[in-house]
Amino acid sequence: MSVLQERYLRDGPWTEPEFLALPEDRRVELLDGELLVSPSASSRHQRLSFRLCVALEAARPAGMEVLEAVNVRVGPDRILIPDLAIVTRPEEDIAVFDAADVLMLVEIASPSNVAIDRAIKPQLYAAAGIPYYVRIECTGPTALPHRLHDGRYIADGGGSVLRLQDPFPVEVDLPKLLGVRR
Repeated sequence: MSVLQERYLRDGPWTEPEFLALPEDRRVELLDGELLVSPSASSRHQRLSFRLCVALEAARPAGMEVLEAVNVRVGPDRILIPDLAIVTRPEEDIAVFDAADVLMLVEIASPSNVAIDRAIKPQLYAAAGIPYYVRIECTGPTALPHRLHDGRYIADGGGSVLRLQDPFPVEVDLPKLLGVRR
């Protein structure tokens, strides 16, 4: 058994302090005492995440910050890592953001995490009260923005151009961002 395998094996559920003590060398999330370990994303996914982060950061107003791959607590023993988070505590050094400090999350759907990215995470984000959620499908790419309404996300448009009015107005042409010819 490798050191990596031993690091993640244990009897019983993981607690938040044990989870936070893990090395930061992998994308590891905590869901109800279980670890979700994801492989590194493709270069297209990483390129899209980085460039979208830069575009959103340039458009955001004061009092907000756009960050990549931060820990977000969506409930007890539930810490997820969205691709992008728009938070209300800019410039602070925070290990785990509470859902109350998050205005919007962006997930770029990965083939290796289809069920988690499309079904599980949006439900957990909505239950935590995060007002806005955007799923980006890498193929295309296509943006699917959502807003929270009565504890559930409802679609708020969609297409190759990410158009938002809230939490701040911005338009980002995703294919152009990636240099994709139409």
